Amino acid sequence: MNLHECKNRLEKSIKLMSEMNISTLLITPGPNLRYLTGYKAKNLERLTCLVLKVDESPRLIVPELEKLAALESGIESLEIKIYTWNEKENPYEKLQNRKTSGVVAVDSQMNASKVLEFQHLLNKAKFVDAKSVMEELRSIKSQWEIEQLVIAGKYIDSVHNKIKDIVVIGETEKQLAKKISNLILEQGHETVDFAIIAAGKNSASPHHEPGENTIKENDVLLVDVGGTTPTGYCSDSTRMYVVGKCEKQFEDFYEILKNAQQTVIDSIGVVQTCEELDQIGREYLDKNKLGQFFIHRTGHGIGMETHEEPYIVQGNRKTIQSGNAFSIEPGFYIENKYGARIEDILIRTTNGIINCNAQTKNLVYI
Repeated sequence: MNLHECKNRLEKSIKLMSEMNISTLLITPGPNLRYLTGYKAKNLERLTCLVLKVDESPRLIVPELEKLAALESGIESLEIKIYTWNEKENPYEKLQNRKTSGVVAVDSQMNASKVLEFQHLLNKAKFVDAKSVMEELRSIKSQWEIEQLVIAGKYIDSVHNKIKDIVVIGETEKQLAKKISNLILEQGHETVDFAIIAAGKNSASPHHEPGENTIKENDVLLVDVGGTTPTGYCSDSTRMYVVGKCEKQFEDFYEILKNAQQTVIDSIGVVQTCEELDQIGREYLDKNKLGQFFIHRTGHGIGMETHEEPYIVQGNRKTIQSGNAFSIEPGFYIENKYGARIEDILIRTTNGIINCNAQTKNLVYI
């Protein structure tokens, strides 16, 4: 827990609530609660909820059996009062001013049953999604957060650096995914978030689930991996490998893709909006006859979740701001043949662009 960071976040959230005329913010276990308080709470059927009000001290409603875990997180140092409840009590009644008729913002990931309980209790209030507050807060990274993402990038780079030494012809994608998952943990991450291993024709499926398909001589190998560090920040990086040799056409297409990705990266400080940035790589691939095979957005924001704002996609007219962290990952996917993707995490700052991933983008031949 970074006390200074959490205090700043709580202060900013109250300020935003006031500006948006939101009277109450209800945050349940998940990335938003950890972001605001440092408390990595369990998401149980029992109610745990941070209650923020513009005109009251913050409070955490928590089951009695989770009180010690909440205290161990250091939450009291943020001047958040802990209100416990036992099995005979209605936890929702721990909410003060239950007759409020203001605007209540609920965590985007709150269970529907809990939302309904709050709506029943606060039946005069207007309910909205808390993403209006939380996305604005979380999409602009502080210097400390930038440092955490750079560390996460180094960790996942070190995973990619070792992959060429552990690929075995004849093993299954699932077996390789297990070995890579172990590497993710060995290289500084606290948890494995995903390990997409797609060999041969499976590389044409962007989110392929590793299966019993065996890795063969001359297969192309798409490896998209990510994990979460002990401070709660995510890594995400895709690189391409070739087991032996591959078709000349694939090599040519891959060079086009590599140039497309670099063109997008070079444009981060030039274009203004997310959709404009998305269009840069799309147009480059169109000009080189690969546009029809690029079937997903150019990128997604990253922080305490692998996917968060800002999304680099057509229709997102949000301005790219200093402090935004996001992936740039164009690809091409030709069904029943092969596919490829190159993915880096970029951060726009007042001093320029930071690329969190330094691992080679050239095809790695095994």
